Amino acid sequence: MVTNYTDGFQSRIALARTPDNTFQPLTENLHVLTDKQRERIRQIAHLLPLMAGEVVLPKLEARGRQWLERVRLETMKDDDKVKARQRFRICPTTMRMMTCLMLCRVAGQLIDRHGVAGAETRLKQQPGLWKEMIVKQQQPSFLAAFDVLADYQIENALHFFRERMEAAFSSKDYCGHAASERTKRGKNDSIFERLDTTFSFEQALQHSIAVKGCNTSRNAVHQMLKNWRKQGLVTECQNHRYRKN
Repeated sequence: MVTNYTDGFQSRIALARTPDNTFQPLTENLHVLTDKQRERIRQIAHLLPLMAGEVVLPKLEARGRQWLERVRLETMKDDDKVKARQRFRICPTTMRMMTCLMLCRVAGQLIDRHGVAGAETRLKQQPGLWKEMIVKQQQPSFLAAFDVLADYQIENALHFFRERMEAAFSSKDYCGHAASERTKRGKNDSIFERLDTTFSFEQALQHSIAVKGCNTSRNAVHQMLKNWRKQGLVTECQNHRYRKN
């Protein structure tokens, strides 16, 4: 059912009927939600739409950056470009999942303190209440769960879709290429393909030296990036970083 294996909406979860504990026997007595648990889920789901808006979670973002750096160093050891690219998709997905979990925790706390009706009233009367509460949820236990979820997703993505993602990334039809791609391909095109979706000037310089030789000047790289911007191949971001269009 999945056709574009570089798309952010690809399937990310694999389910198996196996024990969670190493020495636990395989059984057909699977966990079943109780009526109380089901009702609790309905109550929290009822409150979630009342928590709308923007919030900054600096500790969660820092955790995501730490995970990105760890995976980057791992992929550099064996030149795993597919995993290196995939980490940029897994990280924001995991951050969204963690935010949802923390929102559920906020809803659960409000229900415990005020009841369902009282929690709903508080959220309507104080629209910013959930923002104050979710910031406090950035505790070590939640942040540790980030690594578990992110590792699980990237391992599954590579296990099931590595070959297809690798073929998609190398395809001329990959979304990272501009629609008006030049028919004549030169050294600059090779440099462009070697770069990640987001990259810095120094990374562009390093790849330029690798392709063109050690005599490559910084001015030449500046001109190359300027040409790419004019052609719509890249967009300049903050801190001298660039993003492929």
